[in-house]
Amino acid sequence: MPEMPKTSGREDDCQQEAVRAPLLQIYVASHCLNCDEALRLACVVARLFPQLEVDVIDLDEPPTDGTDVFAVPTYVLNGRVCFLGNPSEQELCDLLADQLESWP
Repeated sequence: MPEMPKTSGREDDCQQEAVRAPLLQIYVASHCLNCDEALRLACVVARLFPQLEVDVIDLDEPPTDGTDVFAVPTYVLNGRVCFLGNPSEQELCDLLADQLESWP
């Protein structure tokens, strides 16, 4: 039987990825007139999708994660931009339901 590779005591990256919750990042800023709606949508989806990690990132407050965001609000699901500007509540919920249905 082949020997398993040794690890440094941490779970391997693949295993960590499988157990990590899906992540929705919503980038906002104080000068944005539409970001109040983005904050409302963040609350809605956090309540409707408890398995989803929702992270609101205020670009006015350092440190930011270095993502090249050029418009606010911007919605990023698992590292991929899914909306520039606010979607409708239904559109966002439909996308999340679809994505989370196939989540491991």
